Amino acid sequence: NPCVDLTVTVEKFLYGETNVVLGTKKDFSGKGINTSIVLNNFGLKNISAGLGFSKDYMQLQSFLSKENIEPRLLEIPGELRINVKIFDASDKVMSEFNDKGTFVEDHYQDMFLEEMNSMFEMADILILSGSVPPGISRKIYKILAQKANEKGVKVIVDACGDLLTEALESKPFLIKPNQSELKLTLNMPTETVEEIIKAANFVIEKGVKYVCVSRGDKGAVLVSKEAVYLADALSVEVKGIQGAGDSMIAGICYAIKSGQPESEYLRYAVAAATGSLLHEGTELCNKKEMLDLINKVQITKIKNGGSLV
Repeated sequence: NPCVDLTVTVEKFLYGETNVVLGTKKDFSGKGINTSIVLNNFGLKNISAGLGFSKDYMQLQSFLSKENIEPRLLEIPGELRINVKIFDASDKVMSEFNDKGTFVEDHYQDMFLEEMNSMFEMADILILSGSVPPGISRKIYKILAQKANEKGVKVIVDACGDLLTEALESKPFLIKPNQSELKLTLNMPTETVEEIIKAANFVIEKGVKYVCVSRGDKGAVLVSKEAVYLADALSVEVKGIQGAGDSMIAGICYAIKSGQPESEYLRYAVAAATGSLLHEGTELCNKKEMLDLINKVQITKIKNGGSLV
């Protein structure tokens, strides 16, 4: 469900009052596109597959090509949604107003699934990211994950609510909700690390191999059946938070593709996310930044079911 992000930076967000705007920026975006950009920055070839709405189709195709990302967008009637993001520069907080997007007729979903079938033969990893437009089945990620599993493709899901709930039935390789998304999806408390581990284990019992939960300035947690990995957030000057969670996915993919053990998945994820925090607007982490930050990320490992110290 690609979009145009209108990012407005204000000195301090004043609800119901007149705000001083420091700058505005308009970008093609969406969780999948953000992840594709970072994957490309890391030297990992990827395809950005999805729906392209006719009004903006050529511009989006051109944007992806300039980013050296191969676009495989099914052109359909309509136009891209516009998401408004207000970044409070004083508190480093982003408020987001996300449009649902253009309604999509059933037969376009069938056409898209046919297009996807031809891509699984060449893929190692399938990343299913973000929302879907109105009209698209809430089971779409489950359907895609099942098809990918049949071809031996690792599936990573970065979504929430019923999109994620349905996808869990296909037993994806890894899911990456943030703390609030995990709470929303499972209707379980996720305030503490212990609560996050309990919620993650509920998911792992369904056959998911890894649950990676981002916690903002509290760091992140990676849970497998055998172990729990904890990482604190790195202390850096935050210039923007757009795409940090999407960069985590790219970091995990880099660790997988470079043959790192599972204990390193979280380290690469946090380093990649932190690299994106160093940039204003929609500019995202590059490979040098991630690798420079790797050794600064401290990982604590405990046995799943063991005591936190």
